[in-house]
Amino acid sequence: MHSMTPTDHRGRSRRLIAGVASLALLTLGAIAPAAARTADAAAPAGVAGPTAVAAAAPDDGLVAEYLFTQQAGATVPNTVSGPGAVGDARVVNGSDALWTGDSLRFTGGAKTSPTASWVELPDNLLAGERSATITTEVSIAASMKNTFNFLWNIGNDANQAYYFVSVRDTPRTAITTSSGGGEVNARAGAGLDAGRWYSLTSVIDGEAGTISFYVDGVRVASAPTTLTPASITDQSLNTIGRSPWPDPMFAGEVSTFRVYDRALSADEVRDVSEADALLHEESFAAAARAVLDDVAPVTVSDSTTVLPDYDGVVRWASASEGLVVAADGRTLTAVQPAPGEPAAQGTLVATATVRGARATAEVPVTIEPVAAADDAYGYLLVHFIEDSAGYAEKIYLDVSRGDNPEQWDPLNGGEPILASHLGTTGVRDPFLTYNPETGTYYIIATDLRVFGGDRGSGSCMEWCYWSSQGSTVLNVWESTDLVTWSDVRQIDLGVGAAPEMGMAWAPEATWVEDYDGEGEGAFVFYWSSNVYPDQAHTGTSYSRVLWGATTDFTEETYAYGGVLIDDGGNTIDTTVVQDEGTTYRITKDNAAGRGIFMESTADARWWEAGTDWTTIQTRIGAEWAGGNAGGVEGPAVFKSNDSGRWYLYVDVIPTVGYRPMVTTDLDAGWELLTSPDFFMAPSTKHGGVVSLTKAQYDTVRAADAVSAVIEDLGTVTVEEGATADELTAALPATAEVTLAYQRGTADLPVDWDTATVDLTTAGEYQVTGTVRSIGANLNQWVGAGGSTAWNAPDRVPYSSTAITVRASVTVVGVPDEGLDVTATVGARCVAGRTVQVVTLTNGEDVPVAVGATSPYGTRQTAALAPGRSVSYAFTTRQVGVDGGSVAVTAEATRDGDVVTDSVSVSYAASTCR
Repeated sequence: MHSMTPTDHRGRSRRLIAGVASLALLTLGAIAPAAARTADAAAPAGVAGPTAVAAAAPDDGLVAEYLFTQQAGATVPNTVSGPGAVGDARVVNGSDALWTGDSLRFTGGAKTSPTASWVELPDNLLAGERSATITTEVSIAASMKNTFNFLWNIGNDANQAYYFVSVRDTPRTAITTSSGGGEVNARAGAGLDAGRWYSLTSVIDGEAGTISFYVDGVRVASAPTTLTPASITDQSLNTIGRSPWPDPMFAGEVSTFRVYDRALSADEVRDVSEADALLHEESFAAAARAVLDDVAPVTVSDSTTVLPDYDGVVRWASASEGLVVAADGRTLTAVQPAPGEPAAQGTLVATATVRGARATAEVPVTIEPVAAADDAYGYLLVHFIEDSAGYAEKIYLDVSRGDNPEQWDPLNGGEPILASHLGTTGVRDPFLTYNPETGTYYIIATDLRVFGGDRGSGSCMEWCYWSSQGSTVLNVWESTDLVTWSDVRQIDLGVGAAPEMGMAWAPEATWVEDYDGEGEGAFVFYWSSNVYPDQAHTGTSYSRVLWGATTDFTEETYAYGGVLIDDGGNTIDTTVVQDEGTTYRITKDNAAGRGIFMESTADARWWEAGTDWTTIQTRIGAEWAGGNAGGVEGPAVFKSNDSGRWYLYVDVIPTVGYRPMVTTDLDAGWELLTSPDFFMAPSTKHGGVVSLTKAQYDTVRAADAVSAVIEDLGTVTVEEGATADELTAALPATAEVTLAYQRGTADLPVDWDTATVDLTTAGEYQVTGTVRSIGANLNQWVGAGGSTAWNAPDRVPYSSTAITVRASVTVVGVPDEGLDVTATVGARCVAGRTVQVVTLTNGEDVPVAVGATSPYGTRQTAALAPGRSVSYAFTTRQVGVDGGSVAVTAEATRDGDVVTDSVSVSYAASTCR
């Protein structure tokens, strides 16, 4: 374990990058604060550039710095010298033509190609180290965005233990000692642009137990790990541009490559990015302008919306009255015209910032009128998330930004909404559908847990096991308001007339109004299964699409129907949409190279055998996977609310998630939607979309709460003997909450837990209430001993995101009716002295034991008869007495109950003078 103090590295020195001086010219655009902007004070479009002080890459802990600024040669010197420094790097399969003067070009190509260039780094570069930082200034070729690659690798040429960065899809850094299945990933949320220079930094902090990834000096991902560079015990082939897998070689350019034997701080990582940015500073001004060229006019259909940030590059300001942009530079509040009025126009100012270079431009805004409550408005997306390093196979919901089907906000802060503690405990491929006869929404989903689930054993494990011996049940939830969902339940599709199925995956459903006759509707639903001739499920099989019918996804109403698709090879993930009497089905083919394909039929009973289907299009969405038709699956199709456009989302596997296709004519097929302001959170995978009304949209948004405005809702008082319903009615019915996405506040119902209150005993009690937000649903579970293993016993669901409030309950005693005993206190004079006289009268119809205690004595009568009186004379031996009181007690048995009573009777001063 090395020391983290600077004294470890005294004597080391390095050469600075040519041209990196203390001052540099950055293209920084001027823009006024949002609060000061008006229509007459909008910043002009363009770029300005004041002088700024450049940071320098830190020296402390630097063991290798390779600056690819030479003009020729195969040796890249390490600029670091002194104790701890390592040797030079070597360009393999290179030529002088690959040197640009400020970078080295990597040609890419097959790993076996003798002309595919890469760089060999010194052996044992980070051997024995518990912490490390590796920074790279890199520009990637377009081919790297959708092909497997390693930008660099610490390890060897075997694919068992390695530490690396990859720029495929959304870039990531990872470390493993158990091959691909054990990779601990820190993955960015957005992809890289080809041809643009980036600073990519990986940091492993052994003390903190984390691996973190930075893009352009900003941390974009972090994950816990116990692995460190020392875990990679064989570091005999460390590389830039070469993977230990048979992946294509890296294609692009590298300008700098640094290795530290410690974890740099966030500030130090930013310093590296700023220093390296000076190498290509002119390109960033052009890049900022290019971003603005792609910024689309804004249409606002909601009073509050999140503006697109174009992969984190753009921030916004207002240049019009009625438009207010929050301090985050993205949240827009707009004053909308009233329903029926024409749309309003305005202007926003977009500022694109690329590594310090800024450009601004005015962007026109259309503000649409407020929609009526029953208008079709907005969309809800159900999906799951793929996370090999965690347990994310649960139900997630996203809502559109207003009525825009191309921009989405995750609900519940991106945390799951629902989870399953049943079966495999995994949830994948969910679908959201609606029964119009009962007004009930259903989520149906595959019962499969890939990460951390039952993997099988022997020669048939994982996908072999899951598809032959897997679950044939579906997870089911239901709701009437899309906010509060039922507990999970399951329906087994392998019952009744169903064949021997190896699994039941990717269920979807279509409501058929007259399925069982006029006015008797039902769901025709369909799923993918391997089918076997016997219960052992042995031998080979392939996935077909089967179908059944139900009204509520229970086994009581379920009937197996038959085969929907059998093409003689694996077909999965069917989704169906209908338009003007034509039914279109979209399916993934994993056997014949068709990828996602679409067919149509005019048959009214399209699910039945013998239906004639016509193929419209194949290999749909393959472009999103670099032309690989097998690289997309899980199609989700829906129609826009206010136009003739149809949308198809295709899931780019394994981790990218949904990417959009669009058409205005289903019979013409689909084309890529390459809108630069399309936004969906990374790894949003395989789900379904439903359209909403404006009222439903508002309900969902108002339930997306992040906290209670006030957690303590005060005190309520109830009497002894009150009922639980009376207590609940006394407690606050709602709580004010703060909504997500800076949408203000709302009042939501509170469900109170009053089990701690003993309504038979007076006292003070504390109660807790759960706010009925969308985060209150059961989205986690725990088994015995806190286990989340798939087979943990005693699994109990709970919510990890519920908002709770509290209140105090005071239970007060009910005064007894008391006894009808009257008391008087008087005085008389005897031999010049005052005698106090207390008279008690029993008005009850039963005997009463009475007593009186005066400052001058105590008298008692064991049983004063009904209607009778008793007088007690107390000698004071005083001429006069001051005022005071006499304590009177009474006790009787009435209707079988002992009743006691007491009273204090006051008397005035008296004297015998």
